[in-house]
This record gives sequence, C-alpha cells and structure tokens, in this order.
Amino acid sequence: MDLPEEMLADILRRVPARHLAACRRVCAYWRATIDARRLLLPHLLPGAPRGVFINMAEGLRDTYFFARGGPTGGVDTRLVDAPTRWCTAFVDHRNGLLLCEASEGTRFVYNPATRRSAVLPPAPRAEPWSVASAAYLVFDPFVSLHHEVLLLPELPGEPQPPEPTDPPPPPPFNVARLFFADAESSGPPQIDTDDETDYEEDWLSSDSASEDEPRKRARPRQREHVEAKDTLGLMEWPPSPYVVQVFSSETGRWGERAFVREGRAPGTVADMWSDPLSPSHGMAFYLPDCGPRRRCAVYWRQSLYVHCRGGFIMRLSLLTGKYVVIKTPGVTNVAERPWAMPRLSKSRKGVYCTIIDMLKLQVWVLTEESPMAMPVWEMAHHADLEPSIRQLMRQNLQNSEKSWTLDDPRRPKSWTEQRCREWDSDNDDDDGADVIGEEEGGYIGWLDFLGYHPLKEIVLLGHQYERCAYAYYLSTSKLEYLGDLCPVPWDEHYPACVQESYVYTPCRIDMLSDENGVSVDLSKWVS
Repeated sequence: MDLPEEMLADILRRVPARHLAACRRVCAYWRATIDARRLLLPHLLPGAPRGVFINMAEGLRDTYFFARGGPTGGVDTRLVDAPTRWCTAFVDHRNGLLLCEASEGTRFVYNPATRRSAVLPPAPRAEPWSVASAAYLVFDPFVSLHHEVLLLPELPGEPQPPEPTDPPPPPPFNVARLFFADAESSGPPQIDTDDETDYEEDWLSSDSASEDEPRKRARPRQREHVEAKDTLGLMEWPPSPYVVQVFSSETGRWGERAFVREGRAPGTVADMWSDPLSPSHGMAFYLPDCGPRRRCAVYWRQSLYVHCRGGFIMRLSLLTGKYVVIKTPGVTNVAERPWAMPRLSKSRKGVYCTIIDMLKLQVWVLTEESPMAMPVWEMAHHADLEPSIRQLMRQNLQNSEKSWTLDDPRRPKSWTEQRCREWDSDNDDDDGADVIGEEEGGYIGWLDFLGYHPLKEIVLLGHQYERCAYAYYLSTSKLEYLGDLCPVPWDEHYPACVQESYVYTPCRIDMLSDENGVSVDLSKWVS
C-alpha cells in the first residue's frame, strides 16, 4: 500500500540529498513525487548541451572545447582546476562527468561545472590502458551521485608466427672441387682407403643436411603456433561469464563483476579477428592520425551499450548482472565498409546508431518493447548530405555568421567572440540548406560524427575538408553551419582531424572532492 503523496513528500524532504537521488529509483510513484515537488532542483541535473569536448590529432595541443559563443557560466572547460595541468585526452563522458587521461599516465574523473575531481588508482589486473582501451564511465545523478568506471576485457590477440631462424652457416669447404671440374654434378672419385668412413655420404650430405636442419627445427615451432592459434580462435566471444573490472567511487577501490550472457554468442575469437582492431582503419591509409581510436558506448536506463570489435553491440545490465548481444545495424563489421563507421549515441528516443559513409548518413533507433524481448533496430532517417554541403560551401563559410567557436587558449578571446550569434536548437528554420536534389562537383572529403543533442534529434557533424561543424535536423532535413573547427596554428592544407568527441551536459551535483579533498555540503540542494 502506497503512502499518500503529501505524507511521502514530507518524509522525503527530510532525506539528505546524497540519498534522495537513489530514492528516485525505488518505484515510479516515488520518482514522480520527488520530481513533482522539486525536491531535487532540476537546474543542478544534466539538461541542454553546453558544447562538445573534442580530441584532435593536432600535435601541439590535443584537447579542445567546441561550444556556443558567450560566457561559460563558471564551467571550467579548459580543466584549469583538474588534478593535473595537462590533459592529453578525454576518454569518456557521462552526464556531466569527464574521464580524462594525463601525460604522466594519471587517469581521473572531473566535473567542469563543480571543478571537483577524483584520481583513479591503477587497475590491479590490467595492462596500462589508454584512450584506445575499453574503459567506460558510468554516472547517472538521477539514480546515484556515485560513479563507476568499467574496464572491459580485451579480445585476445592473434598469436604471431614464430620469428624466422638465423640463416644456416656455410657448409665446410670441399677440397674435391679444386681437382674435379664436375664435382658439383658427378659422384665422388673412387679412392681406395682402409677407412670405414662413408665419404660418399659426406659428399652428398655436406650441403643439404646443413640447409635442412633449420627447417626441421622450425617445423615444431610452426606446429605449436598453428595449434595455439586454432585453440584460441575456437573459443566463443564474448565468454560467459564476462568478467569486468569495476572501479566504484563509493568504495574507492577496484573490484570484479561477472555478467552472464543471455542468448548465444555472436561468434568465436577467430571471427572477431577478421574485424580490424582500429575502428577508423578505413582512413588510416590517407590520414593515419585521424578517426576514432576507441569504440563508443551509451549509458541508458542503467545499462551500458558498448560497440565491440566484431560488429556487435553488448548491453550490460548493471541491475541484473546479465548481458545481451545485439547486432549492429547496416554494417556487420568495419572491414566490409571501411568508410562506414557505426557510432552509438543517446538522444530523445534512447539509443541511436549513426552510420556515416563519407557524406551519406543513416540513423537507426533501438526499440526495446520489454526487458525480455530482443531489442530491434529501426531505421529513423537516411540522407545524402553532399548537395546541402555544396550549397553551404558556395556561401563562403569562413565569412559566415557563426554560433559556435573552438576554445583555443592560443586564440585571442576577442576573436572567439566576434561574429557569433546564439544557436537556437528549437528553431530549425534558421538559414541553412535543405537536403534536396543532386549537384555535381569535385571532392569535398567526408564527415565526422560529433554527437547528438541529448533531448532533440539534432546531429552535430564535423567536416574535415572545410574544417567546420554543422547541425543537422532529422525532422526537417535542414543542415545548419555552426562554426569552424580550426585550431591555431593550423596548416591550411590539412583537414581538421577529430578523433573522439563528447557532447557535454553540465551537472552541478556530484560526490567528488575539491582541490583540498573536501566534498561539498549537499544539504543545500534540497529545496
């Protein structure tokens, strides 16, 4: 029997804010009561996006913040108050918290809105991990103010063949070659001797035996390599149970959590080897440092969706300790279509998979009718953006009015504020280009996926060739110019290479500590 709403609200008002967020997940009735009475102030929780944190292959500086022009509202977008002064990469982002990597190997979680942080201890049973590792941040202030970092096990590497042996030493010099012209082709001379040694055997085997010996020694090593590769390749992947290393901010320690698979495995380890290790190998021949170095993930309804090597998506339920394998829509693995890069993201309807093939766009939405039913992908949108991009390019984008700028410490502040207008994501009737018709023209490069507006179906795209960014509205097929993605200094003939990007939604509530190691008093967050 449920308590009357007035009585329940009076009780919940007395609950400390650090526990009130957890109370929202007790049941729908409690969540509705907390939200209706504004017991947790909504402006403290993640909402509209403030900008995009970007890793770029630029060399002089690696991390940037691309955002709407104007005041930052006290948000530390340059990570001035972070535990380390030099952040080399943004590893992940979740609801206002950043997982960062520093030059000295430090990994830390940072909240730019509150300027509080937490340094991660090294994982006890893992190799040193980097931005390319399968490390993912989990944080949902609507559920808990604590965060977790999940370090997923890597796919076993393909055994390498044995190293070639050193060339055999030259055979002993045969004196007979000095006296017999046909010593190489004819048999040995018949010489009477009382020695029982078989000279004919020595003559014939002096060269061939020494040459065959390294091959004979290599054969067992080659057989061992083939057997090890076959044994490892026949293992199912991912296994069940799937053991993940988890860091919890509540305990301050690393631990292990086993997830049990529901359904069949997508394949074997050998099947996964056929998918390239790098998710951006298609452009590696032209621009080795461009493209994502890691596979993206989405946290939705207390489940982590991870795009894995092998052309599948794994949904890890943090509530039930089970996982389900979901096929990637549109393309099974990166090797089949090297330019088509599936990217997971979250927007208004939940989990989205966006596939960008050069200048073509496909958007799929994951439909989950019930926890017991297998999720199904439904295509929500597809378009060829080349005509719209060419239409915008004719407008001389570098002289166009922009609404977003790239925050670069080397760029004068006055430069970032000039010619900036406010971007209104509610208005899709702004000046832009409609996706209609076909136009001829030269090569104009490809698009980078930057992310989605979390509350609206608006895709943020980067254009390497023009070194700028666009907003694309799925509902109206409108493409809008946002601003340039060009760092300073920059080679004008080199494209703007975005490696990873994370749409930032500020959150002013967490359990992190300030620079003095002190957590903020959360009691004032209860109205």
